[in-house]
Amino acid sequence: MLQFLKKLLQKFKPTPTPEFIAQQLRKPHGAFAKTIGERMNESNRSLYKLVLQHLQLQPGNQVLEIGFGNGHFFKEILNKAERLKLYGIDFSSAMVKAARKDNAELIRQGLLELEMGSSDQLPYTAGLFDAVFCINVIYFWDKPFTHLQEISRVMKPGARFYVGIRTKEIMEKLPFVTPLFKLRGKEEIQRIFGECGFELIQTQQETEPPVTMYGATYAMEGMCMVFEKKA
Repeated sequence: MLQFLKKLLQKFKPTPTPEFIAQQLRKPHGAFAKTIGERMNESNRSLYKLVLQHLQLQPGNQVLEIGFGNGHFFKEILNKAERLKLYGIDFSSAMVKAARKDNAELIRQGLLELEMGSSDQLPYTAGLFDAVFCINVIYFWDKPFTHLQEISRVMKPGARFYVGIRTKEIMEKLPFVTPLFKLRGKEEIQRIFGECGFELIQTQQETEPPVTMYGATYAMEGMCMVFEKKA
């Protein structure tokens, strides 16, 4: 995360504003999209590792990633079990284009299927997925119930939804976290998910390396929350 932010700030002169960074993290676009995608790979590696540690998959499962960026971690996901079929949806056209280019062979083999769109309107049949996961996505849900109801629709009963985020206590201190981010604590997240038919199975937090930005150093903490769709 530290190297990510250093490189991010050095990429453009003058230093990008917190608002600009927030907009790019939400939806990479324009000339900066390639850079933000690459830097997110660096900053999110530890969080992906944490989520993948919990991701329980069986041979032949169908898996959905929401907000996949440039798809850097697809191969690691597909190595979790044999005969997996991985789907991805992202509402950044720049990221979808990059992911299709970088993962063309996986697409050709029929192991990967990518779409551009949002998790509040998914282009999949009901009950398709055995598992769904996302990394640093739920901050940007203005209406979480709409997203969760749609995600629940495409999940099988008993399927699990793995959510990788950084804690509210950490996020609210970071300078690029503008009102664009909808920050919620663990209890509020659990309540919202519960009202949409998801039961919290497990939560794990993990300390990450500190980050220095705009002349200040901030502690970092990642968290994986595992929810199960009630039958």
